[in-house]
Amino acid sequence: MSLSTELKQAISHLPSAEKDKLLFRLLRKDPDMCQRLYFELVEEGDSLAPRREEIQAEMQRILKFDPYSPGYLMMDLRPLNGTITRHVKHTRDKQGEIHLTLYMLRSCLELHGAFIIAHLHRADSLQNYLVKRLETVLEKLSKIHQDLFVEYEADVNYLLTQLHTRIAPIHAHKAKLPKQWPD
Repeated sequence: MSLSTELKQAISHLPSAEKDKLLFRLLRKDPDMCQRLYFELVEEGDSLAPRREEIQAEMQRILKFDPYSPGYLMMDLRPLNGTITRHVKHTRDKQGEIHLTLYMLRSCLELHGAFIIAHLHRADSLQNYLVKRLETVLEKLSKIHQDLFVEYEADVNYLLTQLHTRIAPIHAHKAKLPKQWPD
């Protein structure tokens, strides 16, 4: 529902105490907005690095275990991606999204690449998931300044090489992923 100009004016003329009461009621119903305001107002945006490190520690904790099957590995990756999404929603950290997604994908392939290769006959959906995640990262990388490419080049090229040669060559070819980045 969009706010009409009359409603906006009526809200702006409310007493401060009444506005505060309404704001607190609304914040109770929207925990994501509450987290975002906490990050911006209380932490004043100074906690990006610790938040990223916390997410990386969670990734290490989850990915250190040997998966039962490629499907279970994908079930471990999806919630991690959700954690990254919530981080971006709360902090508006676009570079953090790229960094954390690349970290997740690289960690997965470094720790479980041999497992995925040994189970290629059952890893179709996992292969597709890995390719789609990297496609998303490449799309986001195309929107940032080229001077920042150096920071991500090694990780992206490692992932592209692994996907094209060992992990998901058919899916990478179908998705038209480049073999080298940046072009």
